[in-house]
Amino acid sequence: MTEMASDLEIRKKGLSILFKTLGEVDALRFLSQITYEKRDYLKLQDELFAGMTVEEIYKKAKEYCEKK
Repeated sequence: MTEMASDLEIRKKGLSILFKTLGEVDALRFLSQITYEKRDYLKLQDELFAGMTVEEIYKKAKEYCEKK
C-alpha cells in the first residue's frame, strides 16, 4: 500500500510544479488569486450524496471517468 504524502510534502511539490511551469512571477500571481474558505467537507459530502447508495455513487463516478 502506498503511503500518503503529508500536507507539507504536497504543498512543496505543488509549489515546485507551479514555479517550474509558470515561472516565479506568474506562479505568485496565480497564488494571490486563490481564496481559501473554511468548508465542512463532511457536510458537503452529505449534501452531494444525500439519498444515494454506494452503488449509485460508484456508477456515477465510473460514468464520469469513462467520459474523460
